[in-house]
Amino acid sequence: MRVLQVILFFCVLGSTALFGQGNDFTNCTAVLLNNKMVVNEYTPTGKCELSIDAKGVFTVQPVSLGDNGSAKPQGKHRFKIAIRDFNTKTMISFSDQTYMEIDASKVLSQCRKGDAIVFITLDRQLALPHNEVLVK
Repeated sequence: MRVLQVILFFCVLGSTALFGQGNDFTNCTAVLLNNKMVVNEYTPTGKCELSIDAKGVFTVQPVSLGDNGSAKPQGKHRFKIAIRDFNTKTMISFSDQTYMEIDASKVLSQCRKGDAIVFITLDRQLALPHNEVLVK
């Protein structure tokens, strides 16, 4: 229940702070792997880490959080991907394509341990606070 309260607080805070900007960033979304959130907890201190040999399908979706911290995906949205190099911190586009979902192995095969996968939303209504996934 506490996690849900924190999430709602930040969504409301974000909504009011952006009031003058129309409907920007009003829907809280998450990166999912096989319909499970990659972030360990949807709070400001949540961490997104993933093994380099993880399997499944990446999506970006709004989520409905239950009292026990479980997340129910609410529908896929379009996104792009970039990879941030661990050594130089340079970010490079993974592809010019836009995705609704992508096999994780296709992205992870382009990464080294320490790199970060950066998910980029294409809809200004979608807030994605945990958009960087550290590759372990």
